[in-house]
Amino acid sequence: MTVLARYRDDASPPAIRDAVRDLVIRGFLPSLVLLGVGLLVGGLVVLPLSGLTGEDRLSGWLQAGRTPWLDAVARIASTIGGVTGNAVLCVLATVLIWAMSRQWWLATLPVIALNLHIFVHIATSTLIARQRPDVEQLDIGQPTASFPSGHMGATTAQLLIVVLFLWYRVESRVVRVVIVAVTGGYLLVLAWSRVYLGMHHPSDVIWGAVNGVACGLIAWLYLRRNPARDAALAG
Repeated sequence: MTVLARYRDDASPPAIRDAVRDLVIRGFLPSLVLLGVGLLVGGLVVLPLSGLTGEDRLSGWLQAGRTPWLDAVARIASTIGGVTGNAVLCVLATVLIWAMSRQWWLATLPVIALNLHIFVHIATSTLIARQRPDVEQLDIGQPTASFPSGHMGATTAQLLIVVLFLWYRVESRVVRVVIVAVTGGYLLVLAWSRVYLGMHHPSDVIWGAVNGVACGLIAWLYLRRNPARDAALAG
């Protein structure tokens, strides 16, 4: 059984009790480990490495190169990846997966990925409490601090679930490559937009992406699968 095809190889519905247990043991506990690593990285970035990264110079350089057209592109990308945009994305991803699979345990994966990320993000942001870049900010500030980027993390986590789901559902290799390219392209633009708008340091965006990938994978893998059991039942 591969990571990509784990829900195809074992399509059996889990018992609610088993799903809740797996969510606690294989979902929440790994997210605590991710939180611990994030606090360590955030502490290093904010204190010992704060003057060595050159992030302030990059933020200043991007500010100096702002144009009305780039401002508009950055605002659009950032709005899509914002709180409302991610709420809409969560609903759309859930509906898409349900419509294509009719499996509730699959359709809940975007919700789980998003909520794991929200927990890790809020805890990390609150405890690290990094100030936002000292440049003009072109977006509305969120109540959380700068490290890590919540836009980047939440969007990455959910889009990763969608890509993993579609990868084994879509037969055309060309279509699969297009899906990955479009998804990756948007995430790169989103990452750029958060730094360009003055809302995050580059390291905030990078760790936001790490959080997103980790929460997406935790959500994708949290439910135990047993393809041998399915094969035995089919036989």
